[in-house]
Amino acid sequence: MRDHLIGSSLAAVMGISSCWWKRNHNTHHVVCNSVEHDPDIQHMPILAVTPKIWDKPYWSTYYTKWVSMDGVARFLVSNQHIVFYPMMALARFNLYAQSLIQLCSPEVVHFRKVELSALAVYFAWVAKVALSMPSWVEVVGWLLVSHAVAGILHVQIVISHWAMETYHGHAYNDDKDEWYITQLKTTMNVATPPALDFVHIGLQFQIEHHLYPRLPRHNLRKARELVMEVCKKHGIHYHEPGFWQANVETVQTLLAAARAARASKRGTSGFYESALWDGLKMTG
Repeated sequence: MRDHLIGSSLAAVMGISSCWWKRNHNTHHVVCNSVEHDPDIQHMPILAVTPKIWDKPYWSTYYTKWVSMDGVARFLVSNQHIVFYPMMALARFNLYAQSLIQLCSPEVVHFRKVELSALAVYFAWVAKVALSMPSWVEVVGWLLVSHAVAGILHVQIVISHWAMETYHGHAYNDDKDEWYITQLKTTMNVATPPALDFVHIGLQFQIEHHLYPRLPRHNLRKARELVMEVCKKHGIHYHEPGFWQANVETVQTLLAAARAARASKRGTSGFYESALWDGLKMTG
C-alpha cells in the first residue's frame, strides 16, 4: 500500500497517473503487439504500425470500442512516417490526457483523490513557471522545448516494438508462440556501449525487461548475455540493431503501413474520400 501511495504522489512531479501507467503498461506486457489488446500500438486514427490494424474492423479490449479505417484515418496514417518525430515531441501531452481520462472514469482507481490532487499540484507549478516568463512566445517555446526533450524518451520506447511482429488475438496458443518466443518476436533491444547506459537508462534492454519485468535495470545487461545464450541454443532470433538502425527500421515500418493505407479500400467518408480531397493531398 505504501508503494502505491508513493507512486500516486509522484504525479505531482511527473504529471502522469500511476494508476493509468500500471493499467496500460501491464496490459502491454501481457499481450505485446496484439492488434486487439495492446494499447501501445492502438493509436488510430493518427497512427498505425501495421495494415492489420485496419484490414478489418476490430474491437479494442483496452479502449472498449470498435476501430476501423475511415477517410480521416487514411489521410493521417498515409503521412505518419513524415510526422513521426514531431508526434513524439508532443506525445507527453497525450499522456496527460490519458491520465485524466483514467482518473475521471468510473473504473476502480486506487488513491484516486491522491492522484488527482497530485496532478493539480503538477499543473499548478507548471503554470506558475510558464506565467513567470515575460512573453507568451517564451511560454510556448518553453512548453514545446521541454516536452520535445521528453519526446526522446518516447522514441527510445517505441523503437523497441513498432518494427517488430504484430498479430491478431492473443498468443501463447502452442509451443511456437509461447511466452519466451512471443516476447522475442515482438521486442527488440538497441545495441549501445556500456558507457551510455546512463543515457538509455536500461530502456535499450527491452527484451530482458519483457522476459523478466521485475529485474532491476542495473542487471539487465548481465541478463542480456544469458538470454542471448538461450536464443543461440534454441535457434531463436535475437534482434538487436544499433540506435540509428532501430530508428530506420521503425520509420520504414511506418512508411510501409502508410503506403498500404493509401492503397486501402475506400469507404464512405464523405469529403475525405472525394476526388477534390485526393487531388489536394495528392493521394488519389
